[in-house]
Amino acid sequence: MGIPYSAQKDDLYYPAKHATFFPSGRPRSGAALCVEMARLAYCRLEATFAFDQDRIREVLERILFTDCRFFESAAAHDGGGSHAFLALDANNKLAILSFRGTDKDDPTDLADDLNTVPQLWQGRGKVHSGFAQALQEVWPAIEAALHDLNEYQLLFTGHSLGAAMATLASSLQKPRALYTIGSPRVGDQAFVDSLQELENHRYVDCCDLVTRVPPEVLGYTHIPGKIHYINFDRAVQQLYPDDPYIDRDRTQAEEDYLKNYAWRIGDVALRPLADHAPVNYVWPVTAATP
Repeated sequence: MGIPYSAQKDDLYYPAKHATFFPSGRPRSGAALCVEMARLAYCRLEATFAFDQDRIREVLERILFTDCRFFESAAAHDGGGSHAFLALDANNKLAILSFRGTDKDDPTDLADDLNTVPQLWQGRGKVHSGFAQALQEVWPAIEAALHDLNEYQLLFTGHSLGAAMATLASSLQKPRALYTIGSPRVGDQAFVDSLQELENHRYVDCCDLVTRVPPEVLGYTHIPGKIHYINFDRAVQQLYPDDPYIDRDRTQAEEDYLKNYAWRIGDVALRPLADHAPVNYVWPVTAATP
C-alpha cells in the first residue's frame, strides 16, 4: 500500500525527535487528529521532562488551534512525572486533551507502568494503580480547565501510558469520543462495564506488545467491541480481538521483521516493540482517515 514503516529505535524511544507533525495540514477526521496529537504530547525540552511549549504551540497554530493549556506534575522540570495538554479550536468549538505516554528516560513513568496492583477506582471497579497515580498528578488542574468548556466537543487521546490515562479520564468526565493509541489494559470487568456508553476507538498496531499487558490473569480486560487493527500491510481494519486472522497476520509480520529489520544497527530487535512506536500508528491512521 506504500505506507511507510519504521523500525528505528529513536522513533520508539523518542517519538518527537525526528517528527514532522501534520505535514499535509490539518486532517478532517477525529482519528487522524488524535493520533498525531498523541505523538505531539512527546515534545519536551532536551534538558528536562517539561513540555516544549513553543514547539507544540507552533504546530497547533499551523492547524488552526487557537490556544493550548499545559498540565504537568510538579516534578516535570526535575524528575519527570505526568504530562497532558489541552488543544483548543475556539472557532469550531473543539477541544482535544492529549496525555503523554511513557518517556524512556523518566523513572517515574516506568514505576507507574510496573505498578500493576489493582486499586478501587471511584466506585467503578478496580484499575491499575500506576496508571491511576499518573492521572491523579494532573487531573485536578485538568478538571478545572474542562469545567469552562461546556460548549466544546471534547476528544480525549493518548499513546501507551497516555492512552491509559485518557481512558481513566473518560471515566471521570465523558468526552464525545476517546481515541486510544497502543493502549495497555487499564481495569477490571466492572471498570470497563462503566464505560459501555463511551464512544471508544482503540487502535492496535499489528504485534504491539503493550496492547496485550497487563495480563488478563491479573483481572485486567479491554473495553469490549471491535478494534481498529493495523495489519502487516499497514491497512486499518475493524476486527474483533479474537478474530483468528490477527494471529495469522502477526505471525507473518514477525517473520518478515526477522528477515528485514531485527539484525540492523539502529533498529529495534523485536517487532512487538517496534510496532508500539507512535509513528507506526500515525502513518496508516492518517492514510485511512485523512
